[in-house]
Amino acid sequence: MTAAANEIARTFASARKSGRSLQDFPVAQPTSLAEAYDVQETQIRLSGAPEGWKVAAIKPELREQLGAARLAGPIMKLVDARTGASNEIDVAVVSGGFAAVEAEFVLRIRKDLPISKEFYSEAELLQAISSLHIGSEIAGSPLASLSDRGPTAVISDHGNNAAVVVGPEVTDWRDRTPETLSSKTVINGDMVGEGGASRLPTGGILGSLAFLVENLAQRGRFLRAGDWVATGATTGVHKVKPGDKARLSFGADGELALNIIAQQIID
Repeated sequence: MTAAANEIARTFASARKSGRSLQDFPVAQPTSLAEAYDVQETQIRLSGAPEGWKVAAIKPELREQLGAARLAGPIMKLVDARTGASNEIDVAVVSGGFAAVEAEFVLRIRKDLPISKEFYSEAELLQAISSLHIGSEIAGSPLASLSDRGPTAVISDHGNNAAVVVGPEVTDWRDRTPETLSSKTVINGDMVGEGGASRLPTGGILGSLAFLVENLAQRGRFLRAGDWVATGATTGVHKVKPGDKARLSFGADGELALNIIAQQIID
């Protein structure tokens, strides 16, 4: 771990804890995914054990250059809305930082997926899933320009994650096609995105899980029973700010109502 990577991790961790925004990226931004994940690992050690992991798509035009179609980050805050999801859910973000709402499908892991020399098969991955839920990732960072700076910046700050909201279970998902797992996002009464699981990169929901298993193995980590996995944005990444209200609809599978609030500043 270089001094620069350590400074990046400590600056982001401190800003997240205090609820204060940052004006610029701390020191030099990592130039490779490997360097960015080193920063992320340091920030995790500073922030505590994650409750699961988020997966996000890398823009198509950057995938060949970076050698990956997806990226990963830790879920440091999980909001359980599996019951009573019709009630409005408060989710805090750093004022003056980056914040966005994403409609997602979230997996619960049934059993450990230890590091293996062989790739897990689709059947093995399916067996490791306990349940699938409607949900939302609240993307968030103390740095407003984080997303614009690209994947190495995003990875460096917890994968640009503020929280993941887990809603009701989709009980029949194994018997359905990705096209039937639909979603739409409404912010302050305006529909801003529509899509579903079919909008995820190659492999869809299982592709996100397969990527994450390999990504974690390269870092000496593995998914454990009880972990949550947010599989990626299905309607896009929609910027929000404190005071905004979002409603995520997943058709007959349910909906989530979110109230974006400002994180309390701690001196």
